[in-house]
Order: sequence, then C-alpha cells, then structure tokens
Amino acid sequence: MSEPQSSDDYGRYQPSQQPHQQPYQQPYQPAQIQYQATPGHPTYGATKPDAVLAIGIMAIVDAVLSGLSGIVWLFTICGIPLGIYSIAVAILAGMYAYKLMSNPPQPVQPNKTLAIMQIVNIITGNIFSMVFGIVSLVFYNQPNVQAYFAYRNGQPLPPPPQYQPPQF
Repeated sequence: MSEPQSSDDYGRYQPSQQPHQQPYQQPYQPAQIQYQATPGHPTYGATKPDAVLAIGIMAIVDAVLSGLSGIVWLFTICGIPLGIYSIAVAILAGMYAYKLMSNPPQPVQPNKTLAIMQIVNIITGNIFSMVFGIVSLVFYNQPNVQAYFAYRNGQPLPPPPQYQPPQF
C-alpha cells in the first residue's frame, strides 16, 4: 500500500500514474458541398419528384408511339411531312427522356418546347402525344418540379410554397 499524499502533491504527475490519453477522434475532413438546400427545407429540390419521373416515362412512351406513327405516315405519299415531323418529335422525346431518367441525374432544363411539339403532334392523329404534352406542361409549373430543375442546374432555388389558409 502506498503512503498518503500530502496536500501539495495533489494534481501533480506521479510516476506510478498512467499518462492521460485523448480518446481517438476521426480527423476533420470537410465534405464537398455541391448544392445547398433551402434552410428549413433540407430536401426541397434535392429529391426527384414523382412528377419528373412521370414526365420521363411519358417521354419514353411518346417516343415509341410517335416513332411508330411517323413510320406509318412515311408509307403514305401525302403524309411524308407528317411522318418526318412525328419522327422528329420521337427523337427529341427519346433524347430528353434519356437525360431526365439517367442515373446520376444530368443537368437538364424543363423542355417546354418538346411539350408544345407533342401537343402539335395531334396533326398526325397521335392523341397520346397531345395528352402527354399537356400533362408535361402542367407538371413543369409545380413548385417542387421547378425547385428540382433549379437544384440540378445549380440555379438559386425558388422559395418553397407557403401555406395559405382557406378564406372564410
């Protein structure tokens, strides 16, 4: 047994003591931040909304249907211009769907021109293309879809939608 310490020796290093060791800590490594979310809304614009997925799927389906419609119109003598237009819509829709559905997502803008071309594609008798164009334009105007495209392109995010209580 050791002798009791005098009051002057408290807190001093004693050779019989184990040296104090700091607990192991991971070295600080700052993460590379590419995008910043809106304060208070950590996922606003960061996650792909279902409407964007629906736009991509509609573009794929429209590419197939417009391509088939264009091939049918090419076999008629009078419908060659209509067939060329329908095939052009099919190619543009396929390229846009590829960019929109790619993983990792590519920076891509809302393609309202393609949506308008899909609506005009009614001249070939393709009703589905017209419906897809109208629905795409409606989806492009949703705040979460606009925030997603702004986030993907490194643009400032639009403010999140504010709750408006109903008027009585």
